[in-house]
Amino acid sequence: MGMCNTLKNTKDNIDDFPIVKQLKEFLFINPNQKEFENWLNYIIYFLKSQDIPLYTFLHRISFINENEETATIFFHKVQELQIPEANDFFREVHHVVNSNVLGPICFVTPELGRFSTIGGLGVMVDELTQGLALLGQEVIVISPYYNQNRYGQTDYLSKDPMEIHKIRNIEINLDGHYGFGVYYGEEKGIKYFFLHNYSLFPKPYVDGSCSDTLRRVCCFSKACLQLLCDFKIIPSVCVSNDWFTGLLPAYGKLHFGPTFKGTVFFHIIHNLDPLYEGRLYPSDSEGTCDHIHQINKDILVDPLWSQRIINPSRAAIMMCDQWGTVSHSYKNELLSYSPLAPLLREKKEPFSFPNGVFKQHRLNALTSKAGTDRVACKRHIQKTYFGYEDLNPNVPVFSFIGRITEQKGVLLILEIAETLIHRCKHQINILIGGCGSHGDPYFEQCVHKMNYLRNKYPNSFWASPNDFFTDGPKVNLGSDFGLMPSKFEPGGIVQHEFFVAGTPIVAYCTGGLKDTVFEFDWNSDMGNGFTFNDYNSHGLLNAMERALALFGNKEKYLKARKNAFNSVIDVVDVARAWCREFYRLKGKILFNVKEVLGGPNAEDIIAPNEFFKLSEDQSELSDVNVLVDNIENQPKISNNQRFNSNLNNMDNGNKTFYYSGENLSSRPESILLIGSFNKWNSKIPMIFDSLKNYWYANVNVPKGKCYYKFIINGNWTCNPKDPQETDISGNTNNVCEMTI
Repeated sequence: MGMCNTLKNTKDNIDDFPIVKQLKEFLFINPNQKEFENWLNYIIYFLKSQDIPLYTFLHRISFINENEETATIFFHKVQELQIPEANDFFREVHHVVNSNVLGPICFVTPELGRFSTIGGLGVMVDELTQGLALLGQEVIVISPYYNQNRYGQTDYLSKDPMEIHKIRNIEINLDGHYGFGVYYGEEKGIKYFFLHNYSLFPKPYVDGSCSDTLRRVCCFSKACLQLLCDFKIIPSVCVSNDWFTGLLPAYGKLHFGPTFKGTVFFHIIHNLDPLYEGRLYPSDSEGTCDHIHQINKDILVDPLWSQRIINPSRAAIMMCDQWGTVSHSYKNELLSYSPLAPLLREKKEPFSFPNGVFKQHRLNALTSKAGTDRVACKRHIQKTYFGYEDLNPNVPVFSFIGRITEQKGVLLILEIAETLIHRCKHQINILIGGCGSHGDPYFEQCVHKMNYLRNKYPNSFWASPNDFFTDGPKVNLGSDFGLMPSKFEPGGIVQHEFFVAGTPIVAYCTGGLKDTVFEFDWNSDMGNGFTFNDYNSHGLLNAMERALALFGNKEKYLKARKNAFNSVIDVVDVARAWCREFYRLKGKILFNVKEVLGGPNAEDIIAPNEFFKLSEDQSELSDVNVLVDNIENQPKISNNQRFNSNLNNMDNGNKTFYYSGENLSSRPESILLIGSFNKWNSKIPMIFDSLKNYWYANVNVPKGKCYYKFIINGNWTCNPKDPQETDISGNTNNVCEMTI
């Protein structure tokens, strides 16, 4: 079958066709730009004669469509072509680049980072959005502005260093008229919107009647969509997170006409345990609350369930275009065992990827709060919590950090603690750092056992369940093993906080822990901890005894610590995986936006890490230096170096160029930037910020005077708001001075 027939009649890739093999040669073997231009010109002419779009052709080349680096090389070469703007060929090839930019990604979340995080959801969304921004994506985040955050603080946005300000009000109608104050700020390239309504958002996940809680859910989802409309932001992908945002896809598709027709609604499941689905149980008088939600009740209520339950998670899964979750194993568990599994299975190819952390940032935070000396941290733990006069390096420290809830499995630790203390002849330290909710029967049961153990074995067991634990970083670094016997753990962040410190984990095989904690193998020296498959105290006891045996072999234990440190999943890798999924759903080819369109890469933006500065005379416990050497000795080559070595030259600096929409009578299809910073050789497409009504592009500019112009609909022009100079040939250009 010929290439044209393959393109028209099948979905097979076309990698083996000679003309495609020639492209691979241009990309990797013979990078002659003129020959590449001739090849591309021929391809466009040929495809047009067969009525086949260039985009279709590229999608069927697997080494471009399925490989970000190769796609980036291709689009970068396209950007460097020197073709007159009036040329149809120019418009065709640059249209491919411009149309392949994903567009705005909007995250809607009930909790967020330092503002309102309650659990792992707020941390994951905060770091994932930052990772996406580092990859050059346009990211928008919308979250409630609560009357009080989890610390009881009011007016917390006004005290934040981001400089968040109220910019307007918006209104929606459901079972009544509701108004919201809109607060706005920018940080790390992300646009943040916060919605405030005093009666609807008193604090995160506030208790209330079925009607009150449903009203909060409905109003938040609809207000987020109204905000996007009012600011003329139409996301390419709109991401809802867990049950509190569950009605976002339904309202987007049913209440706003065709406005969001081109938007992919994606729902991230952080925890779909029945206790965390957001199930609401209406009274007989409340019925199914149709007057509040104002959508088909079957979207929220499963008519086949024996009990009437209003379920926002059901609505999210039913109405979204796709869903994903925070680990591969948890996805499989949901598809097999969740009460909502029949709905989940209706979406083909649901996405999953493990959570991660900003490794360098966490290392910096760890060293600033805990120092760099693991010996000192272990000494601190033993003296502060177990009454030791000084360090005893031969006594292992096992630590749990987290909420004391049934999900976290703390009771399993308490059930075997006394047995372990006796078997180790009191030469063991078990620390429980965390608190819980009074009135929770599980928590009260744990408190009773903790008090007994602490009073009877003060040198071997410590817990203070009524106090908020603040020594996490030192415990991460100074412990010999972290404990995570979670009954279920969709993704998990805590294991990475231990791993960053080089501390192995003992964990139950579930969800994200199953995907990130692996049994240490004595023969291969692989593995970063110990796991158990039977969820009971006997299974945990066996795993901890295997850990004790490893601790007794310093050489093997050191290898486990090295494995733990090297197994941290970095958020940039997590963001790249989610970005690839969003591109796939939009039918686009993933490429490195910052490399092709200008601006620094993620590795350029992240501040250099201090790592662990350890003295040479530290004891055998100071093994983190070995782990760090392993990282420091790895070559760090920016992707920019593959294309243009002078981008990383120390004489270059980053500058953002702007062109305001106020200068134009109508919005053009695109604006291109060109200048002396790249010897007038390539045109850089500018990105439109619909909120601020301007185009912008980030460019590496050499030190000294720089001349530049803008190309708008094929016409070269200056920005009237920027300084201008006339050169010796009589050409007027904008000018700036880079002092660096």
